[in-house]
Amino acid sequence: MSQFQLPDGTRLLAEEDRNEKIAIHLGNEIELEQWSATGLLGDIEPDRPGIVEVRILDRPRSARPFTSNKRRFALKAVGEGAVTIAGRNEDKAGARPLKVLVGEFKNHQGMTKDLLADIGRSAKPAQLYQLQRLLHNVHDNVFSQFSDANVAAHRSPLACGLVAKAAGEALIGAVVSHNYKPDSSYHKAVWRVTRRDDIEYDPNVMRRARTTIARHVKRGRPVVVGCAYEPKTSMLNEGHLQATRDGGHSVLIVGCNATATEFLYVDPFPGGSNLKYTGGIAADSYPPLCFFLGVFKVDSLQELIGRGPLLRKHPDKNGPWAGDRYLEVISGPKG
Repeated sequence: MSQFQLPDGTRLLAEEDRNEKIAIHLGNEIELEQWSATGLLGDIEPDRPGIVEVRILDRPRSARPFTSNKRRFALKAVGEGAVTIAGRNEDKAGARPLKVLVGEFKNHQGMTKDLLADIGRSAKPAQLYQLQRLLHNVHDNVFSQFSDANVAAHRSPLACGLVAKAAGEALIGAVVSHNYKPDSSYHKAVWRVTRRDDIEYDPNVMRRARTTIARHVKRGRPVVVGCAYEPKTSMLNEGHLQATRDGGHSVLIVGCNATATEFLYVDPFPGGSNLKYTGGIAADSYPPLCFFLGVFKVDSLQELIGRGPLLRKHPDKNGPWAGDRYLEVISGPKG
């Protein structure tokens, strides 16, 4: 019996306890380990040629039969398609083969910059694994605010902003955030909120805000923004809504289009945002919806009726931010 894993021993499960696979951008090479009870000369082989090349980097120290061993190997993506690798001549009943998907990792449709796709095009197996868990809706992926690890780390299941920032740093790199104080607000000052129409936006402020967010994203830095799904007077601080209060939420922007009018984001609240991710590798099979992704778009209709060009969640019919409880971006970086 053998299994494939990251160098730290993590198995490459795309779902809770099954579907072991890894997606590799065409032309890249990654390093993995095979843990097995095979002998010193045991090798790894694909079930079809032309998709991947396997190069053994080191072999087990012991040749004794039935000894648990690890062998480090390089896996190079040389042709598009799907292939399964396994230990040569091992008993199929006890084998845990690894499915490898190879192809061009594409951006989400409409995004000229997609930081998730940038990860997918990298040769870092740990990040590829974490991206895989996010796109396949694993409940305790690194971005889930309800995962045991994140609840323990932040001492709360409601630390959406902290989770978004920490997960973004772990998976992507430096994250741009803001202080959530009135000077980071995007909307006009308001002293009482009885309905959503009370929140208005200056076109120049929003244009600068979108340009700023897009500039950071294009430079490879995801952006934490504050949102409101149920704006109310109790959220106000000096005339500005606070996303850290009840009725607010925070997400991580990871993509943008060429005109800075649409933004791809990761939502730490599982099922809060639901989006079919149209990027990735063609040979891979993604769920119909990712329960951690969404898109913000400029709402031109709201501008026509007087609220200004607010940036709001693209409507979907599922989850807590559906219908009139949609997310709208109320705060973020300004420089």
